[in-house]
Amino acid sequence: MRWTLFVLSVATACLGAGEADGIRRIGLDGTSRQCGPAEEAGKDGFARIKKLDEPLLELYPATSAHHPGNGTVIVSPGGGYGGLAVGHEGREVAKWLNQEGWDAAVLLYHVSAGEHTRELALGDAKAALHLVKTRGDQCGLSTRKIGAIGFSAGGHLSARLAHEAPLDFLALIYPAYLDENGNCREEVEPVHGPVFLYVAEDDKHAPASFAYAAACAEKGILCVFHHPALGGHGFGLKPDRSESVRVWPEKFRNFLTALSK
Repeated sequence: MRWTLFVLSVATACLGAGEADGIRRIGLDGTSRQCGPAEEAGKDGFARIKKLDEPLLELYPATSAHHPGNGTVIVSPGGGYGGLAVGHEGREVAKWLNQEGWDAAVLLYHVSAGEHTRELALGDAKAALHLVKTRGDQCGLSTRKIGAIGFSAGGHLSARLAHEAPLDFLALIYPAYLDENGNCREEVEPVHGPVFLYVAEDDKHAPASFAYAAACAEKGILCVFHHPALGGHGFGLKPDRSESVRVWPEKFRNFLTALSK
């Protein structure tokens, strides 16, 4: 009886997730949240979250009873662990995934939390993955396949998650902090594939991607690696991103299409 009541309460919480600004939010325990953390415009004019009191998932289900989704992608925005570029590396990515038939959950993980920030963020990512795997259907998320996409620091976080927990696929967009002395760091060493990896060669963090791709090759893990010469860092889904990196969503679409076959 107690277990039945627990399941019902979780389902109710997920279905009634907070929508004060039109975004459904839940805590990593599966219960609803009405409001998100404060946001401010960065130097580029795009939204940033600089501090949050608790980690959250923002839910973007694309499924319906008649058209079940391909699966769910956990989206981790970047920001150097000092903030979250929640728009062009988070919500806009989730909406794009919806258009492609994928549900999305944007992870708002710990940032600016002192020396333990990265470990707290990893704990958040693990909890989010567990929640989606075990209770995703109660939140309107497909569990057919579960993958992760991360940008910059969010790419580092997603790679750490994939190192410690099995995912159906991983996408890293201009990831940071993956390399040390020219080699892939142990904490992010690839374990499973397939992997989609995209970085501009003029990005200061480009060596991280090349080290990760080399580690994938060494272990025989499928890694679809695109590295145009120009594009810089942090472009995400900014509408004004340069022509040289404008096509990354199309490349990623091809990768996702192959997964669905």
